[in-house]
Amino acid sequence: MLWGAEDTYDKREAGELLFDLADCKAPAIFELGETPPDSREENRPVQYKGGLLALTELGRALWACEEDFSRHNTIKRWWGGTELTNERLWRWDDESRSLIAP
Repeated sequence: MLWGAEDTYDKREAGELLFDLADCKAPAIFELGETPPDSREENRPVQYKGGLLALTELGRALWACEEDFSRHNTIKRWWGGTELTNERLWRWDDESRSLIAP
């Protein structure tokens, strides 16, 4: 499960997030020993059930805060009533513990 995800996302949402991290131009994760993700929407929530996930090179750089996912991939999703795109990404500032507008 995603770190802290059990408190933030339900299984369907977590599955969609994992799918999006794997099925993109520059994936951040992949499932060991498996075929590429199945893009059919009904399979997304259970896509990684029981599988072992691993970070790609980009995923390791993201984890180390050395890279930005949006520099390598297209961002287009709705989150809390706000459309996020590469041009309109809100960011979290750890020091001020606040959101920074695009």
